[in-house]
Amino acid sequence: MKIWGKIRYKPFLLAKSALEAYTPVVGSLLLLLITFALVGVVASSTFNFSGDDAGFRPHMARITLESCEGGLFGTGPRAERATLEENRIVLVHEGGSSLPFDSISVRISGYGNSYRGIPGHRGAYLNGNLSISYLNMGTGGKNPKYTARNSAVLKDGFWDAGEKLILCGQDSSVNSIDSSVKVSVNGVGNTSDNYGFKAGSEITLKVIDNEGKNVLAEQTAVVKLAD
Repeated sequence: MKIWGKIRYKPFLLAKSALEAYTPVVGSLLLLLITFALVGVVASSTFNFSGDDAGFRPHMARITLESCEGGLFGTGPRAERATLEENRIVLVHEGGSSLPFDSISVRISGYGNSYRGIPGHRGAYLNGNLSISYLNMGTGGKNPKYTARNSAVLKDGFWDAGEKLILCGQDSSVNSIDSSVKVSVNGVGNTSDNYGFKAGSEITLKVIDNEGKNVLAEQTAVVKLAD
C-alpha cells in the first residue's frame, strides 16, 4: 500500500511542480503584453496630438488698444460729431505669436450710431448700443481704404510684434452683402455696416483667435472726440 501511495501521488506532484515552474513565465508574458499595450496608447496619443491637433494650438499674443477717437456722425450737436473715417481705433501687437489676419476677428461694443441705407443718399441714422464684428482682419470684404491705410502691415498676411492696425468707421465693403464688417444697433442688423462712437462714452474691444477659439485681448477705452 505504501508503494501504491507513492506511485499514485507522484503524477500530482510532477504536475504541481510544472505549474509552479510556468507561473513566472506566464506572469512575465502578461507584463510584456500590458507594456506593449500602454506603449501603443501613448504613441497613438502623441501622433494624434502632433498631427491633427497641432494646427489648432491657440496663438498667444499681447494686443493693446493704443487709442480710440471719434464721435457720432450726422446727428447731435455739431461740436460732438465726427466723420466715419475720424472714428479710429489703433491696436498694437506688443509681442507673442505672429497672427494670421484671416483667422483673427475683433468684436467692439459701445454707444454710437450707424446708418441704414447708403451714406449721402436717402436713409436714416440709428443711435443706440453698437455691436461691431470684424469677421477677419484681412483685406477681404473691406473698404479699399482699409487696405491702403494698413498696407505695410497687411502685405505678408501676418500681424507681427511691433505692428499697428488701424480700424475706422468706414471699413465695411461698399457692398454690405459681401462685407466682413458687420454692425448692429440695438440688435438691428439692417445697417450699412459703418459706425461712429459717442465721444466720452466707453467701448469694449475683444481680439479673438478664431482658429484656437480663445480671446487674445479684452480691453476698454473712453472715446476721445476726434480733432
